[in-house]
Amino acid sequence: MGLTLHPVMTTELREIKTSAAILTRIRPGFLEAHYIGGAVLNTTTLAEVQKARRAVMGNAPYSLLSFIPEDVDYAMSAMNVDHLATDREEGALQAIAVVAHANMMEMILKLYFSNHPQLERIKVTPSEKEAREWLEEQMEELGQTGN
Repeated sequence: MGLTLHPVMTTELREIKTSAAILTRIRPGFLEAHYIGGAVLNTTTLAEVQKARRAVMGNAPYSLLSFIPEDVDYAMSAMNVDHLATDREEGALQAIAVVAHANMMEMILKLYFSNHPQLERIKVTPSEKEAREWLEEQMEELGQTGN
Protein backbone atom coordinates (compact mmCIF):
# COMPACT_ATOMS: atom_id res chain seq x y z
CA MET A 1 0.00 0.00 0.00
CA GLY A 2 0.94 3.62 -0.21
CA LEU A 3 0.28 6.73 -2.18
CA THR A 4 1.50 7.39 -5.68
CA LEU A 5 1.60 11.09 -6.53
CA HIS A 6 0.90 12.19 -10.11
CA PRO A 7 1.24 15.94 -10.69
CA VAL A 8 -0.59 16.81 -13.92
CA MET A 9 0.35 19.81 -16.14
CA THR A 10 1.04 22.03 -13.13
CA THR A 11 3.04 22.14 -9.94
CA GLU A 12 -0.23 21.76 -8.03
CA LEU A 13 -1.12 18.18 -7.06
CA ARG A 14 -4.17 17.03 -9.03
CA GLU A 15 -4.20 13.22 -8.82
CA ILE A 16 -3.22 10.52 -6.35
CA LYS A 17 -3.47 6.77 -6.70
CA THR A 18 -3.87 4.69 -3.55
CA SER A 19 -4.16 0.93 -3.25
CA ALA A 20 -7.96 1.26 -3.45
CA ALA A 21 -8.73 4.35 -5.56
CA ILE A 22 -7.57 7.03 -7.97
CA LEU A 23 -8.50 10.51 -6.76
CA THR A 24 -8.54 13.40 -9.22
CA ARG A 25 -9.22 17.06 -8.55
CA ILE A 26 -11.42 17.99 -11.50
CA ARG A 27 -11.45 21.67 -10.57
CA PRO A 28 -11.25 23.68 -7.36
CA GLY A 29 -13.98 22.40 -5.07
CA PHE A 30 -14.64 19.18 -7.01
CA LEU A 31 -12.95 15.81 -6.44
CA GLU A 32 -13.63 12.47 -8.12
CA ALA A 33 -12.67 9.15 -6.52
CA HIS A 34 -12.64 6.10 -8.78
CA TYR A 35 -12.30 2.97 -6.70
CA ILE A 36 -10.24 0.23 -8.31
CA GLY A 37 -11.92 -3.01 -9.31
CA GLY A 38 -11.04 -5.83 -6.93
CA ALA A 39 -10.13 -3.45 -4.09
CA VAL A 40 -11.22 -4.23 -0.55
CA LEU A 41 -12.56 -1.25 1.35
CA ASN A 42 -11.47 -1.69 4.95
CA THR A 43 -10.30 0.67 7.68
CA THR A 44 -6.75 0.72 6.30
CA THR A 45 -7.58 1.39 2.65
CA LEU A 46 -10.27 3.94 3.53
CA ALA A 47 -7.83 5.80 5.83
CA GLU A 48 -5.39 5.85 2.91
CA VAL A 49 -8.09 7.33 0.66
CA GLN A 50 -8.93 9.93 3.32
CA LYS A 51 -5.26 10.95 3.52
CA ALA A 52 -5.14 11.21 -0.28
CA ARG A 53 -8.28 13.40 -0.32
CA ARG A 54 -6.57 15.78 2.08
CA ALA A 55 -3.37 15.79 0.00
CA VAL A 56 -5.26 16.76 -3.15
CA MET A 57 -7.88 19.12 -1.70
CA GLY A 58 -6.17 20.48 1.40
CA ASN A 59 -8.54 22.28 3.77
CA ALA A 60 -10.56 23.92 0.99
CA PRO A 61 -14.28 23.13 0.84
CA TYR A 62 -15.08 20.51 -1.80
CA SER A 63 -17.70 18.13 -3.14
CA LEU A 64 -16.91 14.50 -3.87
CA LEU A 65 -18.15 12.15 -6.58
CA SER A 66 -17.16 8.54 -5.91
CA PHE A 67 -17.44 5.57 -8.25
CA ILE A 68 -17.49 2.05 -6.82
CA PRO A 69 -17.45 -0.76 -9.39
CA GLU A 70 -19.30 -4.06 -8.89
CA ASP A 71 -16.23 -6.06 -7.91
CA VAL A 72 -15.16 -3.89 -4.95
CA ASP A 73 -15.49 -5.66 -1.61
CA TYR A 74 -16.33 -4.00 1.71
CA ALA A 75 -15.06 -5.26 5.07
CA MET A 76 -17.87 -5.03 7.60
CA SER A 77 -15.40 -3.78 10.24
CA ALA A 78 -15.18 -0.56 8.21
CA MET A 79 -18.82 0.15 9.13
CA ASN A 80 -17.67 1.04 12.66
CA VAL A 81 -15.46 3.96 11.57
CA ASP A 82 -16.62 7.38 10.40
CA HIS A 83 -14.23 7.73 7.46
CA LEU A 84 -15.42 11.22 6.53
CA ALA A 85 -15.34 12.74 10.02
CA THR A 86 -12.18 14.85 9.73
CA ASP A 87 -13.11 16.51 6.44
CA ARG A 88 -16.72 17.01 7.49
CA GLU A 89 -15.89 18.42 10.95
CA GLU A 90 -13.42 20.90 9.47
CA GLY A 91 -16.02 21.99 6.92
CA ALA A 92 -14.01 20.70 3.96
CA LEU A 93 -16.42 18.05 2.64
CA GLN A 94 -19.61 19.80 1.56
CA ALA A 95 -21.49 17.18 -0.48
CA ILE A 96 -20.95 13.61 -1.64
CA ALA A 97 -22.51 11.53 -4.39
CA VAL A 98 -21.62 7.86 -4.71
CA VAL A 99 -22.20 5.77 -7.83
CA ALA A 100 -22.46 2.19 -6.58
CA HIS A 101 -22.74 -0.30 -9.43
CA ALA A 102 -23.69 -3.26 -7.21
CA ASN A 103 -26.99 -3.45 -5.34
CA MET A 104 -25.27 -4.85 -2.25
CA MET A 105 -22.75 -2.00 -2.16
CA GLU A 106 -25.56 0.53 -2.56
CA MET A 107 -27.37 -1.00 0.43
CA ILE A 108 -24.17 -1.13 2.52
CA LEU A 109 -23.45 2.54 1.80
CA LYS A 110 -26.97 3.62 2.68
CA LEU A 111 -26.69 1.70 5.95
CA TYR A 112 -23.24 3.20 6.61
CA PHE A 113 -24.47 6.76 6.04
CA SER A 114 -27.49 6.16 8.30
CA ASN A 115 -25.21 4.93 11.14
CA HIS A 116 -22.82 7.90 11.15
CA PRO A 117 -23.69 11.58 11.52
CA GLN A 118 -23.06 12.79 8.02
CA LEU A 119 -23.65 15.72 5.79
CA GLU A 120 -27.12 16.74 4.72
CA ARG A 121 -25.98 16.52 1.10
CA ILE A 122 -25.53 12.80 0.35
CA LYS A 123 -26.67 10.79 -2.65
CA VAL A 124 -26.11 7.06 -3.30
CA THR A 125 -27.28 5.78 -6.66
CA PRO A 126 -26.36 3.26 -9.37
CA SER A 127 -26.70 6.04 -12.01
CA GLU A 128 -23.68 8.18 -12.91
CA LYS A 129 -25.93 10.65 -14.74
CA GLU A 130 -28.18 11.04 -11.69
CA ALA A 131 -25.19 11.41 -9.35
CA ARG A 132 -23.50 14.04 -11.53
CA GLU A 133 -26.68 16.07 -12.01
CA TRP A 134 -27.48 15.95 -8.28
CA LEU A 135 -23.93 16.89 -7.26
CA GLU A 136 -23.81 19.78 -9.75
CA GLU A 137 -27.06 21.11 -8.21
CA GLN A 138 -25.54 20.84 -4.72
CA MET A 139 -22.35 22.56 -5.81
CA GLU A 140 -24.32 25.37 -7.42
CA GLU A 141 -26.31 25.87 -4.18
CA LEU A 142 -23.02 25.90 -2.24
CA GLY A 143 -21.44 28.38 -4.63
CA GLN A 144 -18.86 25.83 -5.84
CA THR A 145 -19.29 26.57 -9.51
CA GLY A 146 -15.55 26.36 -10.29
CA ASN A 147 -14.13 26.92 -13.75
